[in-house]
Amino acid sequence: MKNKFLKILKRTLITIGILFALAFIANEIVYKMSIPDEFESANWSGKWNSSEYKLVGGKVLTSISTPIIENSKFKSPTLLYYNIWSLYKPGQIKVVEMNGAFGRENFGGNSELDNKNLQELEPLISNFFKAKISFSSGQMIEYNGMKWKDDKKIFGDYVSKFPWDLGEFEISEE
Repeated sequence: MKNKFLKILKRTLITIGILFALAFIANEIVYKMSIPDEFESANWSGKWNSSEYKLVGGKVLTSISTPIIENSKFKSPTLLYYNIWSLYKPGQIKVVEMNGAFGRENFGGNSELDNKNLQELEPLISNFFKAKISFSSGQMIEYNGMKWKDDKKIFGDYVSKFPWDLGEFEISEE
């Protein structure tokens, strides 16, 4: 009896593992096939995940001029992709323009860091990042983040309005 139960458990776990692997492979295929030609030269890519809705998340692809200059503003075409298992817009993309800026005066908004923590982190941070994306449907997403010195990564939080959502993002320079 115990051996039969272990065999069934083993087969079930293997089947679940294969299904998860197939879902991740299918997600990558759908994502790669969804990228318009204009984004082939995009130099920043990453991911985003909702903190409020565990199955909502996706990928992001954009072009931000490099090197990043302190206190500089930018506009960049941005592609937002929703994972195929996302409860909101599964497998869909949105192409929008991101308006943002780098610099210390851009810090603030939704961050949980207080001034003391900020002063401790300051030697490690090369730039703060703040950006907005607006959709024709009325949705607006605001991003607040930072870029570590000697790292090609920007990470932080976002707030979406209409629909409402909170989450994290991380993009890396390619």
